[in-house]
Amino acid sequence: MSFLQLKDTELYYEVHGRGQPIVFLSETACDGEVWKIHQVEEFSRDHQVILHDYRGTGRSGKPSIDYSTKMFCDDAAALIDHLGAKKAIVIGHSMGGRIAQLLALEYPDKVDKLVLASTGAAFPATKGLPLKICQEMIEWGYEKYVRDHSILVGFTDEFTKQYPERVEKYLQVRMANLCPVEFYLRHLIARQSHDTTGRLKDIRVPTLILVGEDDRNVTSDINHRSSSEILAQGIPNSKLVVLSGERHSYFFVNPAAAHRTIREFIKSS
Repeated sequence: MSFLQLKDTELYYEVHGRGQPIVFLSETACDGEVWKIHQVEEFSRDHQVILHDYRGTGRSGKPSIDYSTKMFCDDAAALIDHLGAKKAIVIGHSMGGRIAQLLALEYPDKVDKLVLASTGAAFPATKGLPLKICQEMIEWGYEKYVRDHSILVGFTDEFTKQYPERVEKYLQVRMANLCPVEFYLRHLIARQSHDTTGRLKDIRVPTLILVGEDDRNVTSDINHRSSSEILAQGIPNSKLVVLSGERHSYFFVNPAAAHRTIREFIKSS
């Protein structure tokens, strides 16, 4: 097990394979284990795949301080430096895509290409903890909320009915080391406070924006499908790809399509 010691915490990380580095950044309050379901096997064949657990999640340290996407960005940059992973391809899913934007803006020398998967630049109307999330978490309980919300947002009803074992496989990994509720909430606050709206024009690396056509569930004030359109309009020379029939978790529902799209982007850009 490998840890990077930072000034105020430690980050757990893993490296798989060799080649141009690919840094995977997970969704809100999610550790790096989910990428080992499909992505590590696929991309470690010809890339150095780098995973880590955000502070507050998984095996990383859990300091009880205010978090921000800039803090997560700085942590990831420190890990890239530690590993000497120059000119990385950065793939960020959901909140990870917000961190990925900041990496390209704050540390452009570290980023070669950018994949922004089901993410956005800001939540214009909802800063702080969204009321809907708080209500559901109180009514359902924390673990049930994360589990049920993952199904609702990530998987279509048809897929859930047809492939319950695949949904359960994902949930087993997602829930295996669920962070304490304090840190889930700290991640939520960090996510909701993120705003790169006025800086999208300054992202200069080749950028793929990936989203599911049916990724329209709303926990606050804007859905990922609409947010992706805003990113595509704001980032110069970016490419938007909409995956038909998919919601939020296409990396685990339809990995072949996601991988093919990413590989085509890496090859062509």
